[in-house]
Amino acid sequence: MAQRGWRKWALQMAYFMVALAVGGTAAEAAELKFGGYAKLDLIFKRYQQNQDLADPGTVPIKGNDPTRFTEFRMHARQTRLNFTLTEKVGSSSLKGFVEGDFFGLTGTQTVSNSDSFRLRHAFGEATFPTGTTVLAGQYWSALMTLPALFDVVDFNGPTGGVFVRQAQLRVTQKLTPAWSAVFSIENPEFFTASAVLPAGASLGAAAGAGGGAGGATSSTKADIAPDLVGKIVWTHPRWGMVEGRGLLRFLRAKTPVSGDSDVGVTGAGGLAGRLNLWKQGEDRELFALFESIAGTGIGRYTFALAPDAIIQANGEVEGILGVAGTAGFEFKATKQLKFHSVLGWEFFQSNKDLANGIGFGLPTRDAAGTIGSPGTGGGNQRSLSVHAGAWYRLFDRYRVGMEYIWMDRRIFGAAASGDNQGDNHSLQAAVQFFF
Repeated sequence: MAQRGWRKWALQMAYFMVALAVGGTAAEAAELKFGGYAKLDLIFKRYQQNQDLADPGTVPIKGNDPTRFTEFRMHARQTRLNFTLTEKVGSSSLKGFVEGDFFGLTGTQTVSNSDSFRLRHAFGEATFPTGTTVLAGQYWSALMTLPALFDVVDFNGPTGGVFVRQAQLRVTQKLTPAWSAVFSIENPEFFTASAVLPAGASLGAAAGAGGGAGGATSSTKADIAPDLVGKIVWTHPRWGMVEGRGLLRFLRAKTPVSGDSDVGVTGAGGLAGRLNLWKQGEDRELFALFESIAGTGIGRYTFALAPDAIIQANGEVEGILGVAGTAGFEFKATKQLKFHSVLGWEFFQSNKDLANGIGFGLPTRDAAGTIGSPGTGGGNQRSLSVHAGAWYRLFDRYRVGMEYIWMDRRIFGAAASGDNQGDNHSLQAAVQFFF
């Protein structure tokens, strides 16, 4: 309730500030649109993952119990609903957007399949005659490059892509017709899963009970400052667009030695874009899509396959070095038929203290090998993926898709089987109806 109240207050304040800026100017009638889609997914996996999507972080390691089973499942959880409010006030434009889907808490598949609704986006945006756009609320991180996202059948998409949705205050400034600059302050979250921390190290107070600020849906990390994102964007009507993007983070932990706090500063950067390679008429086009990011502290920004940082025995916070990216093509063959193929990759460097048995990338071995424990010994060292498929649009509101997915994962240590690598093959079909 507290989070919903905060978002409502933030939207109200954003509209209030915009109203002050353009006060006294006549407003055109606001327009409210309803959108979204219903989507049925049919998924067959060579090895069981207990997932309704292609998750690179749970690919079973060879020899573990999950590799003994194939898996088929159907669901409609990606179905989403949204509302868009637009209004023109003088020379300024206002926009509000709220969207949710059903990838929240899962219900039983025995009878009801009652998956819960969850918030995806909720923001207000104002664009002024000066070329300045201000966005406040929850939306895709500014570090993401939306035109570089592939239109895949799978819900997740390829490994290696920046994929984060969070609260933010973002300013975009149009510099010239071709160039823009973006700066955003965004919700921080120090992610340490799969890292072994020293005894006594703490990232914040323990969670309280109930559904308030200390409830199960809230962070218990005592973050010290927001994540900072900056981008420079180039667009061209013929050739497409390219972005240069950067991330700066401040990760704090309480030291086990003195009880003082230490702050580790991490940074990363990369390029991303969508290039128009070829076009024939209105219906045949070929695009190259790519993105990359390299640096420290990128763990939770790339599917959370590795921790952002570790805490040393002396309490110092050190970022984990990672490299991630995607590259591939989208080909529009006809007005109805579109193909895609994309390769994704992530690599992470170990940072460990063997003498004290702490850090990331320890040569540990899992004790369990049951379904649902796919092997995480030592943490993820590498992830690769391939998505190849097509969409066919039967009507303007109705399309069907088919996709082959291959994912590969290598860990630093070993699973219960003694192996440290595994892959999975999936076939996924979908039927999608747009509202």
